[in-house]
Amino acid sequence: MDNQEDVVFFKKFKDQLRKHQFTIGITDLAKMTGVSQTQLRYWEQKNYIHSLQTGEKNTTHRYSYGTLMRVHFVKMMLDEGFTLAAAVERANGYGNQMEMMRVFMMTAFQGIEERDGHHMVKLGYFDENKTQQLYCYILDGKPHYRLYPAKSEG
Repeated sequence: MDNQEDVVFFKKFKDQLRKHQFTIGITDLAKMTGVSQTQLRYWEQKNYIHSLQTGEKNTTHRYSYGTLMRVHFVKMMLDEGFTLAAAVERANGYGNQMEMMRVFMMTAFQGIEERDGHHMVKLGYFDENKTQQLYCYILDGKPHYRLYPAKSEG
C-alpha cells in the first residue's frame, strides 16, 4: 500500500473502533477473568462494575472492553491480598490513567510505515511547528523511538 492508502485505511479502522461497541456477555467475562458469574453479579449490585444498557428487558448483561479491563485489575488486586473495597478503590484511582491510554491509542496512532528496515508506528508530529514526526518500532521486545523530518504535504 502507498502512504495515501495507509492513511485512508487507518482512518477507516479508527472510525470502526469508535462506532462499534465491543461487548461480551457475563459468561465470557467470567471465563476471561477467572471471576465467577455470581461474583460479577454481586460486584454489579454494589456498583463496582456496570453492564451496558441494551434497552431491552430480560436480556443478558453486556459488558464493555473497559469493564473487562476493570475486572482484570480488581481480580489482580484481590489476588495480591487486597480486600474487594480496597481493590475497587485502587481501580477507581487508575481509571483516569486507563482513559488517558485509550485516548492516546485512538489519537496518537496514525499508521504503520516501513522505515530503515523496520515497521514503525507513526505517532504524529513531535513539535508544534510540525517539522518532525515521531516513530516507534519494537526490537527485541523493547520500544525504540526515532524522529524524522516531516514529509511535505505537497
